[in-house]
Amino acid sequence: MAVGQRAIIPLDLMVLITAAVEAGTYAMLVIDIAAAGDSARISEFESDARRFNGLHERGYARAKPYFNLLHMANGKVYFVFGFRGDVQGTHRHNYPGTVKNLQRLQQNGNPKYPDMHWLPVEEIRRLLNTP
Repeated sequence: MAVGQRAIIPLDLMVLITAAVEAGTYAMLVIDIAAAGDSARISEFESDARRFNGLHERGYARAKPYFNLLHMANGKVYFVFGFRGDVQGTHRHNYPGTVKNLQRLQQNGNPKYPDMHWLPVEEIRRLLNTP
């Protein structure tokens, strides 16, 4: 009986460690940030979000409709990729093509979104509620 118990404990420990590692990888790609009063910029974000989310419906099955705008408590609007339901986030290593495609976008000869970065979902949730 003691031998069987020893085999179960490491297995349980491995499951807990794997779950903790996977939970920590959920993040959202912050594509760009605007002030809440910057209506032109927010309108551009909304247009881009509709266009990017529409790719999925136009036959690009790998284009996930996870683009959204989040109005943060600190008065900023974040244009993000990874929004699924209640700010669930995505595994960032699953979407390198999305990042590459966004990096290719140009506006007036410059990268349209030069400051993209991944933020953990926990940080996004904190920013939604903390000024």
